[in-house]
Amino acid sequence: MKNYLKVIKVLEKVGYYSGLTYYKLLEDSSSTVFYIYNLFSFTVIILSSTLIILDLVDAIPPAVKPLAERLIDFATYVIIFEWIGRFILSSDFSEDFEKAFFKYRNFKRAFWEALKPKWQYVKSFYSVIDLLAVLYVFQPLRILRILALIRIFRLGFYRFILEGFIEVFKENLSQLTFLVILFSIFLTFMSFLIFTAEHGVNPNIKTFFDAFYFTFISLTTVGYGDITPQTHAGRIVIVSTVVGGVGLFSLFTAILSSGFIEYLERIRKGMVEFKTLKNHIVICGWNETGKYIIKEIKENPKLFKKHIVVITHHEDENIPKECFVKFGDPTKEDTLLSVNIALADLVIILAEKKEALNEDTIDARSSLVALLVRSLSPKVFIIAEYLKEENAKAAKKRHLADKIIIAGEYLGKLIGKSVIQPQSIEVLEELFEDINLKIIPFGELSEIPMTIEEILKRLGYIKVIGVYKGRKLIISPPLDLILNREDRIVLLDGRKRV
Repeated sequence: MKNYLKVIKVLEKVGYYSGLTYYKLLEDSSSTVFYIYNLFSFTVIILSSTLIILDLVDAIPPAVKPLAERLIDFATYVIIFEWIGRFILSSDFSEDFEKAFFKYRNFKRAFWEALKPKWQYVKSFYSVIDLLAVLYVFQPLRILRILALIRIFRLGFYRFILEGFIEVFKENLSQLTFLVILFSIFLTFMSFLIFTAEHGVNPNIKTFFDAFYFTFISLTTVGYGDITPQTHAGRIVIVSTVVGGVGLFSLFTAILSSGFIEYLERIRKGMVEFKTLKNHIVICGWNETGKYIIKEIKENPKLFKKHIVVITHHEDENIPKECFVKFGDPTKEDTLLSVNIALADLVIILAEKKEALNEDTIDARSSLVALLVRSLSPKVFIIAEYLKEENAKAAKKRHLADKIIIAGEYLGKLIGKSVIQPQSIEVLEELFEDINLKIIPFGELSEIPMTIEEILKRLGYIKVIGVYKGRKLIISPPLDLILNREDRIVLLDGRKRV
């Protein structure tokens, strides 16, 4: 059992820290790091795919070929790095292993059972694409080099970048069109001046097209050097052309970069719809409690991959950057639909205090939000915060939410317990801060009924603190209580933070 415990703890630590790092890079679309890394990865894949095509048609100069080979290999290592990350994120191996070990009492079988969700990822389309694209790195398989070109199909990972490009071009189409027209007029005018100044003097400018070509490469600040101005007038025109080219291209770059920055900021601030989110958490309303809720979720090894969307009227600097923000009214159906409320795992309704609204009105808004959420997503779990006890009791009678909490109630109970017995507050603080409760359907742990005593003997290091028999919660269940498949077991499972 001791060796088993060590394995579990090591798996939890490795899974948590590696999973958290990979999640930030590959999946956390609310993080700036995610966009920076994926833009880098997108560029590397496009560049390597282009080099592979050029290499296949033997169009890479011999002098450049060693550098091209290194760039292609570097992109291959990026693919391997990402494949490992997605393999880790595909399932929680430590939790799956723990459940399987309890069920089968066999280390080897538990290991293979926990690997099954990982194997599903290995067989997925993008996983197969990645594996085929990197096979050539193994010396016996160098003949499969052509398969490296398959990596171009990975561009599906970067759909959001392509969508961003299209969105930015659409929004700035009028400005970009104006710049293209201005660029064309400036290019034609400068080409005419160069032709006038250099024709008949410069042997390399015999036609207007030669002047146009020379002006274009000067305007784009490329300057191949195959044509140079021969007259003083030509030199003055070219200097003016280069200065104008720098200004025009700076404007072009500024429009695109500001467009992308604004687009990413709109995503974070909720000015776009989150129709692709699923299994996420939605917080309706905002107050100081929300900050601690998000902190707990993001520090929990089981929950850090959950996307969080906050719906609020007010722009609050205290809203953590780890979550999305949707500015709007949660009492409006369109606002809830825009955050894909139907596919959310959990909805938390906070009592959002506003000027000119009394406590009864704020509680009434919470009830309205709960009713609307329930109508749009009948199965979602709802937690609602109320300010007044009588309003909370009325909401409980009408079953507006799965769990109703009165603001300050738990704080009052905590302080009250400490008055009766001062040391109890330390125990309660420890439970709140470091202990993780886990509620598991008993059917996931065993096919046959078992008593609490049998479960404790098998679990060893985990304490059973409660059992759900239907909707009824039994705290400190007797040892002879029998659990069936449909029951749920409440476990005190080590420490919350790894």
